[in-house]
Amino acid sequence: MRVKDSLSAHFFQPDGSSRPGTDWIIELNRGENTYQMPVRSYLSEDANRATRNDSDYQGRVVLEYLDGLLRQGWTPDQSSDDLTVIIPNRPGNPAGGVEKPWWQFW
Repeated sequence: MRVKDSLSAHFFQPDGSSRPGTDWIIELNRGENTYQMPVRSYLSEDANRATRNDSDYQGRVVLEYLDGLLRQGWTPDQSSDDLTVIIPNRPGNPAGGVEKPWWQFW
């Protein structure tokens, strides 16, 4: 399993509003078959700057989400229209934690 591609944009919500998120294409190899699964992620409402700026962390959360589905018996052959995950804040950097201003170097 690996991240093949991603696109960050604003996506329309059912209520008509727009919300920033990322569409990921995850490539899964299972036996001789290769699947490309689309997964949409949104940041949690309390996402801090460190989480928002860490695309590696966000990609790992998406991979962990799919891994969890696979461990529960889900297969890539099943419908994948609604694979959506909310990205929480990075461990050790909770919401409301101390964040230095962009101009402060130490």
